Amino acid sequence: MKKVICVLFVFLLLTSCSKETEVTQQLTDLLAVLNEKEKQGNNFGKELHEMEQSEQVLFVKTMELTQQQYQEVKKQVVAMKKSAHERARLLEKEESALRESKIAIDRMSEWVERMELHDSLDEVVEALYERSEIQETFIMQYKKLIDSQTQLYTQIEDPSIREHELQKQVRHVNDLITSSQQSLTELNEATREVNRLVARALKSLENNKKEI
Repeated sequence: MKKVICVLFVFLLLTSCSKETEVTQQLTDLLAVLNEKEKQGNNFGKELHEMEQSEQVLFVKTMELTQQQYQEVKKQVVAMKKSAHERARLLEKEESALRESKIAIDRMSEWVERMELHDSLDEVVEALYERSEIQETFIMQYKKLIDSQTQLYTQIEDPSIREHELQKQVRHVNDLITSSQQSLTELNEATREVNRLVARALKSLENNKKEI
């Protein structure tokens, strides 16, 4: 499951606008923090994707093994479970980055309210909150996916497991992959919408500057 990398625009607010330089710098700092958290999440996404690919190769190889190669099956399962654990660890980091990103959005929202910049930035703040909610949903679904895959790996190394039970778990994993991919698509669409609103806000700020 490929994670599309989408980095939010960084606001390039000019210090010569009508607001005081100090306040402008404050907004620039808030947006820089937010963008940094977004980059962190994207970096974790890259690592997750790479680990998914390696894990998938292991899974295919393991499913090709016979019951007579039980020791090799156990070895492969250990490697897959280790990979799943590492993905869970990366997901925790992405979740932490999201929490920090939401704090930055809160600060931006408070700043917009205090400076009465509603016309320029209200939509951006709202879109950022919506994107955060979608990302939370994706993380929750991906956690369920990792748990389900780990259960599947445990079943694979169980000699007493029946074929229909194994296939049932495989279908459950595939369903979770589909739902995670759908959330990821929504996340990327939300990111594009934020980028569009940011570009429009930048243009509005630049026009206001020219009118001063």
